[in-house]
Amino acid sequence: MLTLRGSSALSPFRLEKLRADLVASGLPVRSLAASFVHVAELTDSAAALSAGQQTVLEKLLTYGPRRAEVSIPAGSGLVQIIAPRPGTISPWSSKATDI
Repeated sequence: MLTLRGSSALSPFRLEKLRADLVASGLPVRSLAASFVHVAELTDSAAALSAGQQTVLEKLLTYGPRRAEVSIPAGSGLVQIIAPRPGTISPWSSKATDI
């Protein structure tokens, strides 16, 4: 499995609004960050991608508005990962299979 970090999932405005809502609910939140993470299953798990293949994959996964990278120190807080159930096929991937 290859894991690539994507762009920020929420705008600074949305992050601040969410942080304010959490603080208003009584949670001691100092800061929030949300980013997309792309996980690619390689067909040959023993082989790594070549530099050219890595570049192509990164270009395919670069989309949407560019936002500043948020540096989150390891172990600096609670990390939540939200993902579909294993085996779930999205409408996009099933359509791509039909094409």
